[in-house]
Amino acid sequence: MRFGFINEGAVPMGGTYHTRYREIMDEAIYAEEMGFDFFGCSEQHFMNNGGISSTEVFYGALAQRTSRIQIRSMVRLLLKFNHPIRVAEQAATIDILSNGRHGFGTGRANLPYQLDAFEVSADETRAMWEESLDLIVRAFTQETVTHKGHYWNIKDPVHLTPKPMQSPHPPIYVAATSIPTLERAGDRGIGAMTMDHLVGWDVVEKNAKAYRDHIANPSDPVSSVVNNSLGFLVLPAYCGETDKEAREWGGREALAFAKLLVKHWPKAAKRSESYAYFADVLKFEDRVNDLDYFLENTPGMMVGSPDHFIERIERLEKLGYDEVIMRIDGASMGHERLMRAVQLIGENVIPHFNNPGNVVHKILYEGGVP
Repeated sequence: MRFGFINEGAVPMGGTYHTRYREIMDEAIYAEEMGFDFFGCSEQHFMNNGGISSTEVFYGALAQRTSRIQIRSMVRLLLKFNHPIRVAEQAATIDILSNGRHGFGTGRANLPYQLDAFEVSADETRAMWEESLDLIVRAFTQETVTHKGHYWNIKDPVHLTPKPMQSPHPPIYVAATSIPTLERAGDRGIGAMTMDHLVGWDVVEKNAKAYRDHIANPSDPVSSVVNNSLGFLVLPAYCGETDKEAREWGGREALAFAKLLVKHWPKAAKRSESYAYFADVLKFEDRVNDLDYFLENTPGMMVGSPDHFIERIERLEKLGYDEVIMRIDGASMGHERLMRAVQLIGENVIPHFNNPGNVVHKILYEGGVP
């Protein structure tokens, strides 16, 4: 089981981006120390309480302050306002600056106001992602490329400068939160980062099966290298010493995230059939103040002690998930609490899966001696 940490740059009321970005940097560095396998941010635009819009700049700085952890885009939006060749150049540069530690996570956006601002039709995001991904991989792997497509055209041959450090390219992932995208990720031979939209374990299981059935024999691989990787997004994840402590300081933030989904995703569902599944969040519209409901019914929200995390992640592992990706963030949480959550997961949860023989599960002798 691999462990990831995603941060979306939430800034508290009265706080500044100047302070929060530096705190996030420190949290990512500490996550490396605590044994996390990868860290990343989501590309967000026009948020009024945070967000990291220029993730590639943030990753370049982080690459200089870390040495082991994978720096993964979670995700880079492959839409018309991000030209594929520019995205490829930036990804290759991050890979070089990090000494080959970049993970190239991609996606197609899920917030209507972001699509509107950049004049992107919801009906076209999937096609844009496909065309962009193909062009980026060709730029990574071919000496020169030309391209004639629906969204981008490159008439004269161009040479990508620089090329990535990893050969033939960094591992590729996609945020795949619908069955068609999970199946397409498998067909294309790339990793998938999925979630259940806080709806329940039955969706968690169906998503895993959809990906596993298709990644077993990719029918349309984008590259010569298959990245067989299935990650589950926990949005959000707040770990405390006890369940009571975690709920006291993380419960309100967790429910705020559920309310955010109910507010924005049904709007996206009305834009395009390819986003229709987002309306599933309305199933819990009348439960957005019921923390117990979410903690009992979905692993998409983890608020509790290390034992709570271990139980949920063990169940994900049995369903075929390779990674758990935890959103450890929140405008009202405070930097110290977030650092403490990273520490508790690193000291108690990660060793349970990656070094179980080194974990003391029971005291064999009174006082610790025979």
